[in-house]
Amino acid sequence: MSTLLMWAVVMGAFFSGELWPVVALVGVLAALGSIEFSRLTAGVPGKDCRWWALAVSLLYLAAVGWRIATGHEGGGMVHDEFFLEVAGLVVVVLGAFTLRLRHAISGPESVLPIALALLAFVYVPVLFGGFTMRLAVLPVDLGTERSGIWLLLLVVIVTKFTDMGAYLVGSLIGKHKAIPHISPAKSWEGYGGSILFALGGALGIYFLGRQHFDWMGSMGHVVALGIVIAVAAMVGDLAESILKRSLRVKDSGRLLPGIGGVLDLIDSVCFSAPVVLLYLVFFVI
Repeated sequence: MSTLLMWAVVMGAFFSGELWPVVALVGVLAALGSIEFSRLTAGVPGKDCRWWALAVSLLYLAAVGWRIATGHEGGGMVHDEFFLEVAGLVVVVLGAFTLRLRHAISGPESVLPIALALLAFVYVPVLFGGFTMRLAVLPVDLGTERSGIWLLLLVVIVTKFTDMGAYLVGSLIGKHKAIPHISPAKSWEGYGGSILFALGGALGIYFLGRQHFDWMGSMGHVVALGIVIAVAAMVGDLAESILKRSLRVKDSGRLLPGIGGVLDLIDSVCFSAPVVLLYLVFFVI
């Protein structure tokens, strides 16, 4: 039920005809994911640095969301719009080092809270929140007014098709374990299914909203993005598995029955959204 409800909310935001519901949805998920990450790492020393990173993360998400929703961003996907990311990193580092001045130095582990604070800021707020919101404001002069929304829809659908392909194909014919020390259930056959499902999802979205992708110049870019998103989504899923295994937890949370936590929902998008933006910057725009 929670999965169906979540999809209903996502589709409602995408097809509302407005930008702000998409920005709000991404912002809320990113904020909840940031809080969840902070709770997951509660057992790691450095409570002050953890709270500092969370505070900066929430302020960053609010700032990016406000700038995008009010039209202050969207003239381009690079350039000075990423000042907030740089500023956030600087503030996190300066604050974390300052907070560590209160503690005695006890070896290499003394810098762990600082490193964790940086990860807390980058992993969900920037990789998921910032990059995903920016994909939704693709410059209008490159496509239609809805091109950014359709691009983001492509990322979400292909990412989830990747997950479905891995599960279905892996369950049916998966025999060769891929990375058993991180995720024992994943198989090479499942990963092959991920690529096929991702390509199917990418082409499906392309043909449904073809006019919104004409700015890419070629369907070949959509096919390439399908593969790129699939690989990035697989790595994103494994990245969260590394975190959960390191912290000895099964699910990142219990907010979404049947799914787990917010991080379990967005882990793959944390990697696929930034990779898509990088692909577009280097090969399309």
